[in-house]
Amino acid sequence: MTDKHITVDSIRWHSVLPWLHLLRAAQLALRIRVLLLALAAVAVFSVGQLAIHRLPFHARDGASPTFLDVLNTKSLDSHRFDLNPQGGINRWSLAWPWISTGRPGAELFFRPSQATASSWSASSWSTVATHWTDLLWSWLVWGIFGGAMVRMHAVRFARDESVSPLHAVRFTSRLWQSYLYAPLLPLLGAFALSAAGWIVGRADAWYAEGQGGVLLVMGWLPTLASLAMALLLLLILASWPLMVAAISVEGSDGFDGLSRAFGYVVNRLWEFLFLVAVAFGVGLLTAYFTDWLFGMTFQLAEWSVGVRGVTSFDVWADFLKVLQLAVLGSYFWSATTVIYFLLRQSDDGTPLDQGYIPGPPPKAEPLPLVGVAASQQPVIERPATQPGDAKP
Repeated sequence: MTDKHITVDSIRWHSVLPWLHLLRAAQLALRIRVLLLALAAVAVFSVGQLAIHRLPFHARDGASPTFLDVLNTKSLDSHRFDLNPQGGINRWSLAWPWISTGRPGAELFFRPSQATASSWSASSWSTVATHWTDLLWSWLVWGIFGGAMVRMHAVRFARDESVSPLHAVRFTSRLWQSYLYAPLLPLLGAFALSAAGWIVGRADAWYAEGQGGVLLVMGWLPTLASLAMALLLLLILASWPLMVAAISVEGSDGFDGLSRAFGYVVNRLWEFLFLVAVAFGVGLLTAYFTDWLFGMTFQLAEWSVGVRGVTSFDVWADFLKVLQLAVLGSYFWSATTVIYFLLRQSDDGTPLDQGYIPGPPPKAEPLPLVGVAASQQPVIERPATQPGDAKP
């Protein structure tokens, strides 16, 4: 019996370990045209937030914010991003597009300053309107601009081709309604579940005069409804970026984006969490590199100009902060794009190089005429032939 030796010339590591594709996310995010689009997204988002703060119904809580103050109020812990080039970055700044939508959405349900108040009466109508306006504006901006960045990343990742920012924005602008109602539908479903607690609470106030008798008997109903609502809110929070990615990659509507995002997160939960952890690790390296680079840039700028601590020079330090925020936003959507491709391949076997490419519709070929229409066409008759005319 002869021994057969198999020689392995090379191993396709990206096929064996698909999560290695996430290492490309930083490279995709640092392309110049994508960064320009990310800068435009930061500018549009901030200008819109400044306009929202000046609406008549806005719940004002201090002086009017500046351009950077708007960006510095989207953190989870300290409500600020530490984007000073000389001071390091906040760990939450990696996910600031996600936080900009999650924070106003969470404030519709959770209000730490009014923890003992009822969810239906805790805030005034102006506060609720402010949170809804912030949420819808964030969904719209990141649907159009974030979706455009996803479109650029997807074409580069799948086909190694490029798409101009203008073309990508035009593509996503036609789908702006899908970016809104994809996360809005399950959020309205969560509010519908909260109606069970409101009904039991009103029944207790009317029948038992707030003594808890109805709650003792019927308390299971709002408890189970709240459990379903909590799971639904967590699912929305986790899958919203994938909704944007699905609509942008597939060129589909909001229902398709919603079903794909929910399906991938539920069916591939542990793989999804693992990919998010890997993307977060790569993002930290990218963030610390850009933080070091921009910090050195600002120090070299002060050294070359020959001034230090001059107030008039701070505007360029602020520009570096905004540029760093654009880099982190671009990385967020590039990592989301790669995660979407990997989950799609794992769930339904779609190849990584497949994506929707818009083009002109196919030309319709004319169908043959039949029936009455065909009877109106002229009939061409052949001349009659004699039997002797036939060739032998």
